[in-house]
Amino acid sequence: MNQAMRKLCKLCLLAAFFVLAPPEVLAQTIAKGQVFDSTNEPIIGATVVEKGNTKNATVTDFDGNFKLKLQKAKVVVISYIGMLPQEVSASENMKVIMKDDAASLEEVVVLGYTSKARKDLTGSVGSVSGVKLAEVPVASAGEALQGKIAGVQVSTVDGAPGADIYIKIRGGAALGQNNQPLYIVDGFQQDNINDIPPTDIQSIDVLKDASLTAIYGARGGNGVVVVTTKSAQQGKVKVEFNAYAQARRLAGKQEMLNSYEFVRYQRDWAYNNKTNTYAFRTNFGNPSDMDIYKNAVTHDWQDELMGGTPITQMYNATVNGGNDRLRFSTSLTHHDEKGVIEGSGVRRTNMNTKIFVQLSPRVRLTLNPRLTYRRDMGAGADGIGTGGLVGVLRYRPTNGYREFTFNKEEALIYNQERYWMLASPKDDIDQNYQKKHSYSFTNQASLSWEIIDGLTFRTDFAQFWGFSDTNRFWGYLTDTAHSNEDMPVARITDVKRNKYTWTNTLNYAFTYKDDHNFSFLIGHEMFDDQKRTNVQTSRYFPQLITPQKAFDNMGLGSAYTATSTVTTPDRMLSFFGQANYNFKHKYLLSLTMRADGSTKFAPGHQWGYFPSVSGAWVLSEEEWWNKNIFSNFKIRAAYGLAGNNDIGDDMWRYQYAINASGGPSWGENTLTENGEAYYAASKTFPNEKIKWETTVNRNLAFDISMFKGRLSITPEFYWNTTRDMLYTSLIPTTTGYSQQVQNVGQVTNKGIELTINYQLFQKKDFDLSVNATLGFNKTKVDKLNSEDTQIWSNSKNARSGWNPQYDDFCLRVGEEIGLIYGFVYDGIYTFDDFERDGFTYRLKEGVVNGLYYQNTDTGVNNVHPGDPKFKDLNGDGQIDENDRTVIGNTNPRLQGGFGFSGSWKNFDFNANFVYFLNFDVLNATKYRLSSSTGNSTTSPLNVLSDFDYDNRWVYFGDIYNTNADGTQSLYWMSEQLVNNSQKYEYLNEYERINANKTLWNPMRIATDYTTSYSVEDGSFLRLQNVTVGYTLPKKLTNKWGVERLRIYFTGSNLFCITNYSGYDPEVDIQSGLTPSVDYNRYPRSRAYLLGINLSF
Repeated sequence: MNQAMRKLCKLCLLAAFFVLAPPEVLAQTIAKGQVFDSTNEPIIGATVVEKGNTKNATVTDFDGNFKLKLQKAKVVVISYIGMLPQEVSASENMKVIMKDDAASLEEVVVLGYTSKARKDLTGSVGSVSGVKLAEVPVASAGEALQGKIAGVQVSTVDGAPGADIYIKIRGGAALGQNNQPLYIVDGFQQDNINDIPPTDIQSIDVLKDASLTAIYGARGGNGVVVVTTKSAQQGKVKVEFNAYAQARRLAGKQEMLNSYEFVRYQRDWAYNNKTNTYAFRTNFGNPSDMDIYKNAVTHDWQDELMGGTPITQMYNATVNGGNDRLRFSTSLTHHDEKGVIEGSGVRRTNMNTKIFVQLSPRVRLTLNPRLTYRRDMGAGADGIGTGGLVGVLRYRPTNGYREFTFNKEEALIYNQERYWMLASPKDDIDQNYQKKHSYSFTNQASLSWEIIDGLTFRTDFAQFWGFSDTNRFWGYLTDTAHSNEDMPVARITDVKRNKYTWTNTLNYAFTYKDDHNFSFLIGHEMFDDQKRTNVQTSRYFPQLITPQKAFDNMGLGSAYTATSTVTTPDRMLSFFGQANYNFKHKYLLSLTMRADGSTKFAPGHQWGYFPSVSGAWVLSEEEWWNKNIFSNFKIRAAYGLAGNNDIGDDMWRYQYAINASGGPSWGENTLTENGEAYYAASKTFPNEKIKWETTVNRNLAFDISMFKGRLSITPEFYWNTTRDMLYTSLIPTTTGYSQQVQNVGQVTNKGIELTINYQLFQKKDFDLSVNATLGFNKTKVDKLNSEDTQIWSNSKNARSGWNPQYDDFCLRVGEEIGLIYGFVYDGIYTFDDFERDGFTYRLKEGVVNGLYYQNTDTGVNNVHPGDPKFKDLNGDGQIDENDRTVIGNTNPRLQGGFGFSGSWKNFDFNANFVYFLNFDVLNATKYRLSSSTGNSTTSPLNVLSDFDYDNRWVYFGDIYNTNADGTQSLYWMSEQLVNNSQKYEYLNEYERINANKTLWNPMRIATDYTTSYSVEDGSFLRLQNVTVGYTLPKKLTNKWGVERLRIYFTGSNLFCITNYSGYDPEVDIQSGLTPSVDYNRYPRSRAYLLGINLSF
């Protein structure tokens, strides 16, 4: 009986449980098992989610195991990066084997106004994902592209904080422009991507051929870089925090003369100039007492200005989340970058927000406001010191005898004594002041309406407002002040810019009978861009005024100039369309057409038309294909046109500038209402015939995957022809003008690219992959539309001070762009080149006279022993401009990069190398540091240490006589040589001392010439960066409520293997005709970084 009662009670309790328990408990199912990859290795970190309930999820452990209690469904969805997601029925003994995704084939690439799976591409695209960008902490997105994409040359102008990144795709063919590609950020045209934080970027896609760039028409001639920032993600609110601190050091130095060698050189210069001997005594003391400088302090201005260890900091926070109706993502980034030059730096703050609203099942709204603030400090390499960085290097390493005698308290007012002691490059940083504030706000809105299945209308509107103010101050010790009665000068420049883009597209995609896939796109776009500039300059401020006080009270100075400029709006109206078809993703075809109308051309030439066609055949999808070796094999071919209208506004019509003097050709003036005269000076000679520059692109490529996708190889071959090149040409001055924008000719651009990615190992605890890119490019001038077969250009830079006597770059039919022209250096003139006639050296017959160099002895333009010697190439017995020839080629024969990345347990690592091979750099800095240009008694300048006493040719001031007792005494010009024997003794000593000298005396060069001595091989291999990271175990971080915590270390520019003698062989590439000129470039630094990635 009792036993029966116990059974009855148990049944009652069980019944009560079923009645009272919630349905969720009753329906619970346990999903338990293990996840493996295709090689039967356990997968760590695979995501297991209950189908239909994304809040219920877990991840696999170190052995691939998982356990999940299901509440509603009996199916789980398992996903992992690089593998196809799988839906599996739940059980307690599950074994799931994931299939490879052939990830690169399914990857979505953003193109034009649409996107495609990579497997359906018919054009040439290079991509870098946000994951790869996150692996290497860099200041800008452009830096992260270096060496990552074949055929894409990425370079900074120099090593300045916030230096612009220049990207050149497949060599570039624009001449007067900068060869920069078009930048599209979330569908909106940008000038560059330098101020976009890499932490905000989802992907970067580089469109390289016209089958893809033609959809952008006029603006796609130099390629297109499409940047997609991170979007709002559905799910619980997630917070990510990234931060790092970076220390920098100057990567290399230029060796200059020390104090002792410098004074000896200046003594030589002074005595060779005869009249400067008194000044030498005043500055440096008795010529016979030079030994005191052997132990004197040598001011190493590179150490004093650039020898510190500035700290750069970056902080980024991102918050995102939402549901299927409303999602958001907001990021805030603050980047404070300090430069190695004292007082220089860039501070940037960026806020980027994306909001996605599903207004109805078929209508979506996306908002993307973006705010950027940037502050630039320092005048840059051109502005520090007098003469920029070159001026710093040349600055005297000693103040002479004043180092021992000067008393600051006795020099309370400005005078020469104070100038000598206070006008150092270090002091000049405060005197040469610059601060620039830049603000920009971009607001983008997009509305998408799916009218019927497959038919979508989308309208996008983007508005940009930008303004900047630049405050520039030159104190009383600067060169600018010396030109203004030694009084300070201040300038305020305000720039405002407003532009917008409005785009409307209609896209229809459908599939016919399962195998035929079609998509059609038609669109319309309007673009408007205008800029306003105001410049106010005042001078003659009180001598000791501070920069900020001058800016706040410009009236304390005398008004000098005040100009206001409003550009003609740059407007464009465009229509475009695209049709795509593929059969079973095996045979693919794409047709594109775009028409652009631009206000930069005269009526009749405003419209440009840019069609393209491309196709592909995926052989590996054929039934007869054997996939055992080649898992994917695709052939792509493309042909298309792209345009370029990168010229100034109103180049087709007359322009006038209102000036205080001068006039339009004959100097007429016009009276204002109060009777004051102003002049309308003609500015440019119009050309109503200028038209679109057009580039014809041809591309052939092979996409190859082997060993189940572990190895991918993509060779590409291209042949581009740029017609009607836009260039500002010199014209006869008899027209009353000096230049005119013209369509000057045609250039052919051919090249080969190779991209390789290989997954070496992929095991449970260890994976390793390698990647490599290689590019070869050659650009040749086919024809010029002028009577001449060549167009000369000059590398001069008025701002930096380099000004060669003759043009040194030339556009010549049948030759490459970027060839350096100049004189061929042939050593120095030796005594064997002369006959000694008494006390005079005369050139032997047949020895050519030298290039014009300053003869500071007699003022006669002739050659002396020890002068630089150049080859007489045309054999006319003299050296002149007709002896110039090609002395360098700035085009790298090979360029690219390679890298390694992988992980071991919780450690991750990657290293990236960049290389440029077989190209030349015009080292104009080296030439200037080997000359006496600007040297004077009040401003003695230093030279390279190569020109010390043992190497350079020496003259009167450094000739010693060996006495009978073995001591030495100094010859100097003020000492009277009383008889011929003394004179002969002097000349004999002069020849003996200089018998083995290999370099000229810099005092003999006072004019800038481009010579082969200054052209160097710039080939280099650089370790761009190496990163090692460690992710803390989840068992530990979960206790802290942290989803992921990673700590990492990065070293940047750790070494650069090169024979280049300058700071760095990687100089600017932005100029079409005069690339790779190294003068006054801000030196690059070596950096060490410690960072953290944190997510909640």
